[in-house]
Amino acid sequence: DADDRKAVKALEKQLLQTEITQPAVLATDLALTRLLDAHGVRPDMVMGHSLGEYGALVAAGSLTLDSALEAVSARGHEMASLSMADNGAMAAVFGPLAEIEQIVRSVDGNVVIANINSNSQAVIGGATAAVATALQKFEAAGLNATRIPVSHAFHTSIVAPASEPLKVALRRLEVRAPVLPIVANVSGDFYPADADTELMLDILGRQVASPVQFVRGLHTLYDAGARVFVEVGPKKALHGFVEDVLGPTDDGVVALFTNHPKNGDVPSFNAALCGLWAAGLGF
Repeated sequence: DADDRKAVKALEKQLLQTEITQPAVLATDLALTRLLDAHGVRPDMVMGHSLGEYGALVAAGSLTLDSALEAVSARGHEMASLSMADNGAMAAVFGPLAEIEQIVRSVDGNVVIANINSNSQAVIGGATAAVATALQKFEAAGLNATRIPVSHAFHTSIVAPASEPLKVALRRLEVRAPVLPIVANVSGDFYPADADTELMLDILGRQVASPVQFVRGLHTLYDAGARVFVEVGPKKALHGFVEDVLGPTDDGVVALFTNHPKNGDVPSFNAALCGLWAAGLGF
């Protein structure tokens, strides 16, 4: 009941718990993927961002929907169950990537770039004190940096203990080699076409605590011939990363998003269909 503000607030707080967030976001990703499929829009190659890699694995034929939901539930559970003196912190930073990297290297303590998102935006993560120091340095340098409300510092060594239990959970879910080309966050390169189960498990196990190589992944897709990039999932952050990293090219890169609360669900999706039609795709 949207009028019950107390209940809404309590449920919104629950949605921030990673073991609930992850299956919810995966369901959104795959619902939009299926909706595009109903309009004749099917990917030639795929890439996810962090949790989104599991949606990409479903689209690439490596996981069934049921297995993917169980996998991200296990992923969220293993992360949420990590309890230590310092669960770490994360922050989004806006500015030239080279400058962000330089400032992070100057900080004493455990802090890394956890999401290498675009030429002008990244997410840092690590020990709480080290992240706080980095924030001070970013502010002194005139860069905009904001803490992100997360339970743990994802894609850093802090959550590395979740890797092995996750691999145990994934082992019984029959992860298969991809049918479509899919880029791995760990490397920013395609999964090997002949990847066996052990290699797939190794990549996904390392993904939890490794930086997301999204910029490199975009270049990998581009070099393989991708020119139309469609974000499936909530909001439009990845659409913005594509425009920032590949937008200046002169050979027809198109970036589209399919869902955004400010525009509305149906208008957002219809706008994406129009963009795809203009690019000669779908229907």
